[in-house]
Amino acid sequence: MASASMSPSVSPSPSPSASPSQVASADVSYTIRDRVRIQKKYLVHAAISFGGGPSLYATGGIALTTAKLGFRRDIDSLVVLESNGTGLMFEWDRSANKIRIFFPTQETGSSANRAGVELTANSSSVPTCALEVKAIGW
Repeated sequence: MASASMSPSVSPSPSPSASPSQVASADVSYTIRDRVRIQKKYLVHAAISFGGGPSLYATGGIALTTAKLGFRRDIDSLVVLESNGTGLMFEWDRSANKIRIFFPTQETGSSANRAGVELTANSSSVPTCALEVKAIGW
């Protein structure tokens, strides 16, 4: 007759950490600092934050939610006023309503390769980003 082992069962390794996933629109936090009506449109000053942890850059950028920025229909323009010093450049893509992130330069010694290079989708980690933005829309 086989006897049961009296020693406790021990897992061979600690449980794995969360696997990285793309930053989704639900992962973006919004704080409306000011919202002013100008005729039929609104001017909004807001703080937007995202990234950190196991977050990967999404294809085409970080999706924004128009309603969470205080607009009912569309955003006409959005300007990034300030970032939290990550050393990255942020640009709003109007057609996709996304924040695209670029390395400032990719200099390799020649003047031909000085354009900013976008983070790589699904492989570039997104640092914790806190942006101050102004947007106009309705």
